Amino acid sequence: MNLLAIETATPQVGVALLGDGGLLYATRLAGGRRHGEVLAPAITAALHVAGLTPADLTAVAVDRGPGLFTGLRVGLATAQALVDALRIPGAGVTSVEALAHPHRRGTLVVAAVVDARRHEVFRALYAPVDGALVEVAPPAVTTPADLATQLAQVAADAPVLVVGDGGHRYAGELSGPGVEIAGPLDAHPDPAVVAEIAAARLAGAGGGGAGGAGGDLRPLYLRQADVRIGWEARSGAAARPPTQTAGAPVITVSRHP
Repeated sequence: MNLLAIETATPQVGVALLGDGGLLYATRLAGGRRHGEVLAPAITAALHVAGLTPADLTAVAVDRGPGLFTGLRVGLATAQALVDALRIPGAGVTSVEALAHPHRRGTLVVAAVVDARRHEVFRALYAPVDGALVEVAPPAVTTPADLATQLAQVAADAPVLVVGDGGHRYAGELSGPGVEIAGPLDAHPDPAVVAEIAAARLAGAGGGGAGGAGGDLRPLYLRQADVRIGWEARSGAAARPPTQTAGAPVITVSRHP
């Protein structure tokens, strides 16, 4: 196995290579709004350091969101191009999965929170059960105020760990009794974690493939692009188009589902 993982859903650009013996290479770069300029050289450098060529790749993994619209498109387009050109399996991993995964063996409910800009966040909640994560609130877009209400509800029954750059940006609003904000190392998805999740997913799918079991390369946007939202607002259309918005529902966490 030589699996290439791509992470461009946030302001960072991440690339990792996973081989049969474990992690071969991983890097995280500050992409800003330059994902298209940074990603290709990062992949080239990863292959060079590992002594591989594109033809040596056996699978590609990519963070499919939610996250920054432009970054997602760059990463997904690159992953799909490699899958098509090399005729190898591809696997999509969500940014919230990648953020929560390192904490699966802990005892705290994990809230993965990605900064969505426009004073909104993308969030999903997971409960650790027997070394794995059980989704208790699916990915959705919401406001920090509504998320704070949700976290307070959950924290009344079980302590919560908030990971992701959205948690850092809105720490003042989200913090409260029983709610802990993780450190800066948990601000962005780790491409090595994307590789780890994807490898397990592809193995469980018998190899998977683009569009097949374990190979979902479709973007998880949850919201239209900022430029379209701005255009509709200026043109007199509804300022807020329909989105998968989460208010403040009651979330029940069970450690024994």
